[in-house]
Amino acid sequence: MKNTLAALAVTALFASYTANAQVNTIDSIATSKVQHFNFDEMESETIGEGIKRKWFHGQKGQMTIFNLEKDAHIPWHKHPNEQITYIMSGKVKIKTIIDGKEEFVEVGAGEVIVFPENVPHEFWALEETVDLDVHVPVREDWLSKELPDYLKKTEKQD
Repeated sequence: MKNTLAALAVTALFASYTANAQVNTIDSIATSKVQHFNFDEMESETIGEGIKRKWFHGQKGQMTIFNLEKDAHIPWHKHPNEQITYIMSGKVKIKTIIDGKEEFVEVGAGEVIVFPENVPHEFWALEETVDLDVHVPVREDWLSKELPDYLKKTEKQD
């Protein structure tokens, strides 16, 4: 009988702890700020010759859609953020560092390239391109209305 009571007490304690843990989890989720965005309704901003972007950020990361006209150029730059680039349509030529050497890579529709933090890269749109980028953490240099210096140097290539 004592063993049964002890087992019930342990089970009750465990169930109580588990219930509290679930409530704490639900409480912490309930206090988080859920954000909802619609890219189709967002205004694009022109950030360089032939380059438009729409973007938003959460607490830890951000997402950007770039619309690149053919021959648009995003100059050589790096940042302390991991960047995941998915080419939704079109094709870009990218210069970056792979295995310690400058390399050129063409990335087309349906393909993804991942740049670790602080790895330099440069883009040329080989055709009209839609590029979806995710940066983690949030690009602090984008939070002000001032464009980063490298974007002030954009120009379409002929």
